[in-house]
This record gives sequence, C-alpha cells and structure tokens, in this order.
Amino acid sequence: MNAKKLLKITGSILLGILFLWLAFREVEFSEVLESARGMSFWWILPFTFATLFAHYIRALRWEMLFTNKEKTPSKLTLYTGVMFGYLVNIPLPRVGEVARPVYVAQQVGESNSKIIGTIVLERVVDLLGMLLLMAFVLVFLIADPQVLSRLFGIDITDPGVQMGLIFTLLKYGGIALIGLGVLYWLFKLASEKTEGKVFEFVVKIQKVIRTFVDGLLAVRDLKNWPLFIFHSALIWALYIFMTYAGFWMFDMQAEFGLGMTDAVVLTVVSAVGLSIPTPGGIGSYHLFITKSLFIFYAVPEATGLAYATIAHAATLVIIFISSPTLLAIDKFFGMKREAKSSEENIEY
Repeated sequence: MNAKKLLKITGSILLGILFLWLAFREVEFSEVLESARGMSFWWILPFTFATLFAHYIRALRWEMLFTNKEKTPSKLTLYTGVMFGYLVNIPLPRVGEVARPVYVAQQVGESNSKIIGTIVLERVVDLLGMLLLMAFVLVFLIADPQVLSRLFGIDITDPGVQMGLIFTLLKYGGIALIGLGVLYWLFKLASEKTEGKVFEFVVKIQKVIRTFVDGLLAVRDLKNWPLFIFHSALIWALYIFMTYAGFWMFDMQAEFGLGMTDAVVLTVVSAVGLSIPTPGGIGSYHLFITKSLFIFYAVPEATGLAYATIAHAATLVIIFISSPTLLAIDKFFGMKREAKSSEENIEY
C-alpha cells in the first residue's frame, strides 16, 4: 500500500471518528443504551428483506448496461459483485466501486475499464435520482427551509449561498471537461509523434480510455428504458421502506407520528450522510440521522442515536453475512461452469 492510499484511508477513518464524536458528544451513552433496551426486534425481518432485495434490483439494473451479450455476467455474479463492493467499502471507502467491476470482469473475461464505465454511469443515474428526490422533499415535504439550514449549517435560502453552490458545480464540471479535452489532445498528439515503447504505452492508455467510455455510453444501447427507470425508482422505494421499517424499532410511528413521507425525508438525509467518504458511512450517517430526527420531529437525540446506531449496525451485519456467502456460492457455480465448458471442449 503506497503512502497516498494510506493517507487517504487514515483521513477517512479520522473523519468517521470526528462525525461519531459530534453525534455522541451531547448524548449520554447510558441514555442511548436505555433507549435501546425497549426496542422491538420484529422490524429486522422486513428491513433485511428490503436491504437484500434493493441490492438485487441494483444487480438487475446493472445487467441492462452490458451490451456484449456473450460476456454478460449471470445475475448471481452481478449480485455477488454488488454485495462484494459494499463489503470492501466498509474498511475502504469508495474502493468498493472499483472492486465490484473488477470482480465481475474477472468472472466473464471482460475489460476492467469498460465495466468501471458502467459503474460511473450507474452513479450518475443514482445522483440524478437523489437530486430529484431531494427536490421533491424540499418542495413538498419540508414547509420551512430554515430547518435544513439548521441541519446542514448553511442558509440554503440565501441567494448568495445558492449561487455559490451552482458556481462550484459549474466550476468543477468545467474543469473536468477541460481536463478530458486536454488529455485527449495530448494522447492524440503523442500517438502521432512517438514510436516504440512510448507509442505502445500511449496506445494502451487510449484503449483503456476508449473501453471506459464505451461502458459509460452503454446507456445509448439500452433497449428497455421503462424497465431501467422502474428499477431505479424501485431501489429508492426500497431504501425508503428500510427507513420506515426502522421507525417500528422504537415505536416512532405511534409516539412521534412518523410515516412514509417522513421516511422519504430521512432517506434523502441519510443519502447525503452516506455520500461522505467515511468507512461504511460510520459517523456521518449517525450524525445526520440523529440531528434530522431531533430537528424535524423532536425525537430525543438519545433515541435518534440508538435508532441510527442499530439500523446502521444491522446493515453492516447483513453485508458481512451475505457477501462471503454469495462469493462462495458464485465460486461454486463458476467452477461448475468451467468444468462443463472443459468437458464440451474435450468432446468437440
């Protein structure tokens, strides 16, 4: 492991610790334990089903982006890749986004860069979905935008803040486009002017970039747009249901009147928290959920923190159990496919 990667991982862990400290600093740990003692356990069953089903739907949607039908992985391999990516993301934030396509590429003999391109495309779709859901929450579900200012620490109603956010997005988008243009020009120039090993290296890099772009543009060959959109919407619906199922953990639906629309709000907040690169969302998820429950619905912070801690821990346990199990099952069926293929070749 090089120094840069080690520094990145260390920074991620420290960030997670900082968020955990911010979440727990105003709450007595004994109060959190007391809140957890009266918890109902039946919610775990629908929560587990929704979690596993949401990730399976993600695998089905991912399958639609494979244009080479001869190298399209099985649903089991894709599902295993999704869960393996989440497993890697726990100790190594964002690394799972690379580990997932690399695993699948090895199973089907496809280019790593091409499948990574499909992951980038997936993340763009997820981001658009989150932005649409966030806009829905802001317009229809939160009457006073000032509560969001209290939650995120910035006044989002201030035109200056809004313009600043828009400018930042445009700035980084422009930098990315310029960078890609310059990179393309340099590689084109180098391929025309160089020979020997340098030329071979440039051609190899160009091939990687080209296959990555092919994966990114797989959306052009998408045959069933309605199904792709349905899968994307269903993933978010299942995430919302996971949040709602957690309300029954502490009888919040009765005591605080929390319903499905409130689950939508908390799902958006949790998505923002989980987007922060902490190990497995540890700390950032706890802080954002605890504060949003308190600010939006007057749920005591001890109860909110107990909810966040247990729901997050349940998600990690599901990943820790299901991922190695799926890896073993996929390996078993992969060996059977290889054995069958070898027998067919021998007969031929």
